[in-house]
Amino acid sequence: MTYVLSRAAIVVLAWGMTCGLIVRIWPAADPMTFAVAGISWVCAGAAYFAYLRKLRRAVENDHRNRRYGVRRSAI
Repeated sequence: MTYVLSRAAIVVLAWGMTCGLIVRIWPAADPMTFAVAGISWVCAGAAYFAYLRKLRRAVENDHRNRRYGVRRSAI
């Protein structure tokens, strides 16, 4: 669960910083602007999470295959 929560916190912080910059630069911004910024950060966070999950699976499979080869050759 910490794997998901740390990345979710990064996305929420990034969205908050983006909203803060929008308010400072463009004080009369529509709420839709903040929604679009939030949606884009959610999509970026989902892509980041999916990539890291795929990478972790590939590493685990590589280690599993390597152990299988070592056990197999020792017999």
